[in-house]
Amino acid sequence: MVEHEGDERLHTTTVAKRPDLLPVIAEWLWNEWWKRWGRSLEETQAMYAACRAEIGAPQTFILVADDTPIGTVTLARKDLDERPNLTPWLAGVFVIPERRGRGYVRHLLEAFDEACRRASIPTAWLYTNTAERVYLRAGWQLVETIDRPAKRSVTLMRRDYPDLPVSGVEHDARLG
Repeated sequence: MVEHEGDERLHTTTVAKRPDLLPVIAEWLWNEWWKRWGRSLEETQAMYAACRAEIGAPQTFILVADDTPIGTVTLARKDLDERPNLTPWLAGVFVIPERRGRGYVRHLLEAFDEACRRASIPTAWLYTNTAERVYLRAGWQLVETIDRPAKRSVTLMRRDYPDLPVSGVEHDARLG
């Protein structure tokens, strides 16, 4: 879907549809998180290259303004070691620094929500230690604060999708 915000044309695409954007987003995410966690840029790129599911997880979305990528988000199978039984996850939410604070994350969250609905996912999870208010405004609910030895505490949040169409097939979120 293409939206206009001011003079910009915005649309969300996926790594599957735009593999040419993968090196750009992998570098963003590597610099933001994965480098300090010991992962190489090549490993990071390979990890996101695998996020190509058409329905369900794993899927990586890219927000494009005019022809420039400006943000990304991933529908992941797992994301928090302390909660291995929960799936799927909102992960890797990133907007380039010069575009932050302008509401672009809303477009990424809408793409994520739509992907959850298309896959009949009843509940999605995320954790954060900085953006609780952003997610609360977007309809996420606080679940708990998780104290992690030798790491920062994080807030676990969930989003339920009660407006899913009723189907005769149960969805097993573990299968993506």
